[in-house]
Amino acid sequence: MIDIAQLRLEPGEERSVEVPVALPRIAIGGVDYAGPAAPVVARVDLTRLPSGLLLRMRLATTIDGPCHRCLEEARIPVAIDAREYQADAPAAGAESEEVCDYLQGDELDVATWAADAVVLAMPHKILCREDCRGLCPSCGANLNAGPCDCPPPAGDDRWGPLRGLLGDDPA
Repeated sequence: MIDIAQLRLEPGEERSVEVPVALPRIAIGGVDYAGPAAPVVARVDLTRLPSGLLLRMRLATTIDGPCHRCLEEARIPVAIDAREYQADAPAAGAESEEVCDYLQGDELDVATWAADAVVLAMPHKILCREDCRGLCPSCGANLNAGPCDCPPPAGDDRWGPLRGLLGDDPA
């Protein structure tokens, strides 16, 4: 938490604060992902504008979880550069751009902001490595460890008529 009132920022003034943040476990689609065991340092830049407060948070961390292809443990780097704005006097029914959800009174909840930003920065598919071969669809063997003894999958006959249109050279 950062107490904004204690900083006593004047219009045009900027201040940077480093805050240790413990990232919680993240559950997405029934899969758990974990940040580092030790807190990470988030750098928060606060700029007082004539109309409000501009907030910027930067941090770098790693997330551990299962690879989407082979289910082995994967570690991915996540870099955050997030911004929020809080108007001094947001209009009634103000747009979400004028109100910072992480600011309650004069207290900025950096931990919740960081956790939300990490979720938004995570890739759609987490891979142990870019060329991960995944699991065999027949026996479930990890194909990164080597080929399995399963026969190659049969082709889909529904595409047969279209293959005939290509002729002998499919390229």
